[in-house]
Amino acid sequence: MTRCFDATPLADEALTELLDLARRAPSAGYSQGVHFLALSGPSVRTFWQVTGGDAWFDEGVQAAPTVVIPLADPLAYTSRYAEGDKVGHGLEQAANWDVPFWLTDAAMAAQNLLLVAEDRGLGALYFGIFRNARTMLDHFGVPPHVLQVGAVAIGHRAPSDAPSGSAVTRPRRPVADVVHLQHW
Repeated sequence: MTRCFDATPLADEALTELLDLARRAPSAGYSQGVHFLALSGPSVRTFWQVTGGDAWFDEGVQAAPTVVIPLADPLAYTSRYAEGDKVGHGLEQAANWDVPFWLTDAAMAAQNLLLVAEDRGLGALYFGIFRNARTMLDHFGVPPHVLQVGAVAIGHRAPSDAPSGSAVTRPRRPVADVVHLQHW
């Protein structure tokens, strides 16, 4: 994860390509209820201010020229599962989903975005929005029923970027502690 960005803006075409590839993540029932809110220019500053991220993240992260908010539309899923080829499982009601796949699908699209950014030689940082998320979404005109699953800062890595945070202070758990074959 990139912690120090160069403020040079991304070309619109490059961002569009990243998001086009990211949206190809799995989609339950091919509901296609994942959206991306891509912020650049003054909108990025507004994002940091409204969410309080300007007090949480240092200048290196805030220098990212683009912040993408992966969004999940539950209505796209419940509507899709009310259609003839999917009806009969009760999934036309959001409360009946043990796992809300709209969030899962949006998270997988965010993962795709991280991977494709890395593949293109860019820096990226996924992080949670801990304050005023709905206020921020409302400010940018996101419909009230649409949910966020965090944010992804994207841009060119600054020459001073170096691994930091928990990934350098905590060891990765051994595979034997997390892979359970045949039984926990």
